[in-house]
This record gives sequence, C-alpha cells and structure tokens, in this order.
Amino acid sequence: MNANLLLAGALLAATLAPHRGLAQAAPTNNNVILYIGDGFGLAPKTAARMALGQGRDGKRFTTDPGFQILSLDKMKYNATVTTHSLNSWITDSAPGASVYACGKKGKQDNEVLSLDPTSGLPIETILEAAKKQGYAVGIVSTARITHATPAAFASHIWFRDLEDYIAAQYVASTQAQYEAIFNASPTASFQYQANRDWVLPAPKVGVEVDVMLGGGSRHFLPNVASPNEAIVDRNGAAILTPAGTPATLGRGRRADGVDVVKYAVDQRNFKYVNSRDALLGLDISQFSGPTGKKLLGLFNASHVNFEQDRQTSAPYEPSLADMTRIAIQVLQAKSKGKGFFLMVESGRIDHLEHANAGGISVVAGAAGNVYTVDADKPAYAGGGEANYVATPASPRTTDVYASDYMIKEVIAFDYAVAEGRALMAAPANGKTLLFSTSDHECGGFAVTGLHDEADAQQNGTKIRTYSGQIKKANVAEAGFATPTGLVRGDGGPGGWYPDYVLTSFQGKDYPQPASATARRIVVAYGSNPLTNGNGTRASTGVGSNQGATPGNHTPQDIWVGAEDNTNTHAVQLIGRGLLDNTALTPIMADFMGLTVYGSTLGIRASGPNTNPSADQLQLSPVPFGDKFSVSFTAPTAGSVSLVLFNEVGQRVLTVLTDKSYSAGAHVVAVDGSQLRAGLYVATVTLNGQVLTKKTVKL
Repeated sequence: MNANLLLAGALLAATLAPHRGLAQAAPTNNNVILYIGDGFGLAPKTAARMALGQGRDGKRFTTDPGFQILSLDKMKYNATVTTHSLNSWITDSAPGASVYACGKKGKQDNEVLSLDPTSGLPIETILEAAKKQGYAVGIVSTARITHATPAAFASHIWFRDLEDYIAAQYVASTQAQYEAIFNASPTASFQYQANRDWVLPAPKVGVEVDVMLGGGSRHFLPNVASPNEAIVDRNGAAILTPAGTPATLGRGRRADGVDVVKYAVDQRNFKYVNSRDALLGLDISQFSGPTGKKLLGLFNASHVNFEQDRQTSAPYEPSLADMTRIAIQVLQAKSKGKGFFLMVESGRIDHLEHANAGGISVVAGAAGNVYTVDADKPAYAGGGEANYVATPASPRTTDVYASDYMIKEVIAFDYAVAEGRALMAAPANGKTLLFSTSDHECGGFAVTGLHDEADAQQNGTKIRTYSGQIKKANVAEAGFATPTGLVRGDGGPGGWYPDYVLTSFQGKDYPQPASATARRIVVAYGSNPLTNGNGTRASTGVGSNQGATPGNHTPQDIWVGAEDNTNTHAVQLIGRGLLDNTALTPIMADFMGLTVYGSTLGIRASGPNTNPSADQLQLSPVPFGDKFSVSFTAPTAGSVSLVLFNEVGQRVLTVLTDKSYSAGAHVVAVDGSQLRAGLYVATVTLNGQVLTKKTVKL
C-alpha cells in the first residue's frame, strides 16, 4: 500500500478522537481547578520551600527524592506570563483575574470586573460557560468571596468595590430574583431601581454558582441584627473563641437592610455554614444533582484570618485546604459525573505584601507619625494588616515575624493545591487539569537573608546573607595554598540554611523557627511608602502616617504551573516562550469542550449564543495534496479571517485577515504546497464567530 495512504489513514483516524489543541465535544467527568495566589510572586514560594528544608541533606539536587517539597513545585509544566492590564503597566486584581475568567477579552482596565471597559457590556466567563454546558461550578477564597478575584468569575461590574451588588449577582440567576433581593429592603429608597441598580448581567442569567466559600459576610448580612451572625457548629450550637466568648461574624454592612444569606437559604436552595466544624460535618448527599442544594460558606465578616492568626485566635475558621476539599466533594455530587470548574484563591498573600508586614515600622516624626524601613523585627500584634493602623506605641509580638506570616500563608495555599493533586491522581475521579498562577506580584516581596544572632557580618542588623568562609584547621596554615585540613564554614555538612521545625495544627504540618534565636528567614519589600509614591504628603512634606498604603502591586512577570492526568493540555504551556496572561483560559476551555471559547488557539467567540453549525464550514478535498478549498456561509456581511494552525496550536499559514465579504456562500482557495505532511486546523472567524475544521496534508 502507498505510504502516503497509510499516513492519511492514520491521521484521519486521529481526527476522530479528542486531540491536543482541538475543541472536544461533550466531555464527561472533566475537572478543572484554577488556583490563584493573589500577589503571589516567586519569592514567597521560595521562602516556604526553604523553611521546609530545601537545600539541606537529601534536598539539595533535583535528583534527590526530597528536592520537590511543595505541591506547587511538583507541577510538571511551568511558564511565566505577563500581568499588565489594558490601561496600566501595573494591574490590579480585577483585570488580573478577569483575563483568567474571560480570556483575551478579559484584558481590560483596572478596577473593572469581566465587563468591557469601552462598550460597558458584560463578558461571559469560563465559569458561566461551563455551567451552561452542564458542569458544576464553584469559587473559594481566603479573601472576601465578593473580592475582585473570585468576583471576576461570577459577576460583572464596572467597579470592583461595589461588593453588595456582587453578592446579589452571585445569588440571583434571573432578573426577577435579582430585583427581589433589593425589594426585600424595608426602606423604599433602597428597593430596586433599574437606573441605579442596573440589571442582572446577561451572561449570569441561568447560571447558578454551586459552591461559594470564603469571607465577606458583611456584604451578605444586613446592618441590623441577623441570626446568621452567630458562628455555630454542625449541630447549630454556638462556637466559642479561644477567649471563651461566643464567636460571631458581627453586624453586616448592607445599608439596604437585606439579609442575602436568608434569601439564599429560603429562596435559592442554598445550605449555609459559617464554621469549620459545620463545613466538615456536611452531609454531601444533600448536594447531589441539579435539584440538590448549593453551598454558601461565609467564615468572616471581611477576609478569613491569616493562617498564622487562624491557628492562634480563630481555629473555628476552615483552612483553604478544608474549603477546597469540601468544594471538590460538593461539585462532584452536583455534577453527577459531568465534571466541574473550580477557582481557588489564596487571597491573603497579597494583603501581607500590601501591608509590608514586618518590613516597615511607624515612628514619631516632626509633623506626625511616619514610616521607616524595618530590619528583622517582630510583626505588629493583630496580624499582617496591623501596619495600616500602627502607631509608635503599637505592641509587637514577641516571637512571630513577617516571614512566619508569609510562610504559613503559602503552606496553607500549597495544602489546597495538594487537594487538587489528590483528585488528579485518582483515575476514578475522571480527567483533571490543574493550573496555579497569580493575578500579579505585590510589594516586591524579597527573601533577603537569615537571622544571625551572632552578628557575624558585624553590621548590627543580625541579618546575614550567606555562610562563613572556608578555613584551615591549622590556623598557622591559613596562608598556605595546599588544600588540606579544610573546615567548611558554618557547621560543616549542615551548611548555612534556615533553622525551622515542623509543628502540627489540625492535622497539617507548618514550619516555624526552631527557637527565638534560630536562623529564621528575613524578608523585605521593594515597594514601600518610601519608594511607591506614598512616601510624602503634599500637605506636610513628610512621610506617610499610619493608614497610608505601605506597599503596592508591581509589574513583574509571574509563575504558572500546570498538570493534568491526560497529558494533553498542561503541556501546551511550554515551548512558546513568554506568555500573556490570556493564554491560560483557552486551554482550560478546550479541556472542558466549551465551544463558546473557540479553541486552544487563543480565539474566543463573541457571545454565549455562538454555537456554529458544522455545515457553515467545509473543506475539500480531505486529505489534500497541495491545495484545497474552504467553503463557508456568512450569515451577514462582515469581516472574515482564515488561518491554518498545526496540531500543537502554532499558526502556520494566514490566508485572510479581516477581509470584507457579503452575506452568503463563499469559497476560498488555499495553497498548502509549502506545508509538511500532517494534521491541520482551518479556523474561520466570521465577525467574531469562530468555526474550525480539521484536515490532513499528505
């Protein structure tokens, strides 16, 4: 038989099965988890890994079994991506997350959530598209669940701080339900007004978010007493704080007086929990199938406590891993084997960096309190954000440092990633794709050295960057060239590494300095009040006082890790050089077969009703030798583009670029004589609508 015919037969057979880079039809049990570490650059990950012992015996080389310590570091495929928004070289979290939610169209102005900044029209998110195609969907965060990153996936609004509206969009799936939330207000002036309260954005219509877990009860609870304030266990009994007082979420901030939690439970079939015990004690069977309950968990009035503070003062709040594990179980029950999309955010890494926790002090200045740069001092009492309200008299902790906060926050994030890896590792759970990324870097967070009680560098800071010099055992031979009697610096084989031990909390191990004088990690910040534009005030000409912004976002590229158990999609991260942050969404959408997102080629269709018929695009002949024709039908006059991609998504031939065509049937001749034999995808874009067909070159 002719070799070319054998090749054609094999390639044609390949086109009948799902293929990397091509949209898949009707996937079954496909799960996507997108992890977002807000403000998460490379340095926090390095600090956490070093605290766990990276570099010590057995963990020094990539070939050592213990080298990869973090679940994040076990991701097979890695890349770096840009973070700039549409109107700024430094993004904020709203457009930083919207690009992951919406793909290329999500590249928008700062502060905007999944809303076109020019037209004002909402952009459908991957969560919404997934729900409309039968998947279960959820959002989890240690920030307020109405905060920018989770909000980008399940709401649309021109300004991210309108969190009361975001909460209403979450709970409503019809315009009537949306209006009913506002009309529940006892005050007439707060009841629904279309010119003020807008409408439920069209992409959210018909979409129910199956799982919402995080902080932010203040945007769901009224500014009057509500029974949903009291934090209770699985049996409804009050939970006590470590001080012995009843734990409470506190009064809400909704000026309209509406209890959105009550509405969600009574009218929208949500199960509501607000404690770790209640979350872990859930009967998962109640969430089974489309008619099963949905889950709303609110565990703090604002953001969930930093992991450091959760362990010392709020153990009744769930960890990010707790929330992720239960979210996965509920979404599995809801989807009934279809699969799910879940976004998990570690929101508080960003907040530590904004606060420059441990990196600045507030001291008395000539015209008021001012910031000054810190060097290896304990953190202010009250958590990472205590810097915002600190005064020269503010107390500090005695044994908790900035790095302790950051390391525990990253480890908590990593345990959540481990939940996804456990899902991916079990074949019975179906096909799973994991991404871990960030919306941006924050604070210019840096790992600068280790605490050295001996002050070996003799500079008074007790901060040291690297080990001592090698010496001769015989001091008299200090000047000899012969390499005998050498003594390695700082402890011999152990070397100069962070000195941490593991302590257990709620079944998870967390590193902490081995002693008060141990070699703990010292951190610093490139962005602080002295360098980020907040260092002086025009009215006084002196440094910022408490309450100003200590640190800010930076434009640094960020890390992305990915892995799947199909070996088809995570691999698309590599071999492409530096990526834009819009590159992730098409890969996730293709893994789930979301036709509205076009394909992994980075082309997104124009709207939720775009589901082109295969009859609109035909290729002939298939397979082809040197030339073939592309036939398509344009429903209306407009611009048409025709591009050919190879099987790994690389553009190999541009035939048409925004050429005007009248309505009706058209045929375009394609010269493929310069192409190699193999599988190709012809992609036709008609006024934003994407049509794709496979073909084979002999």
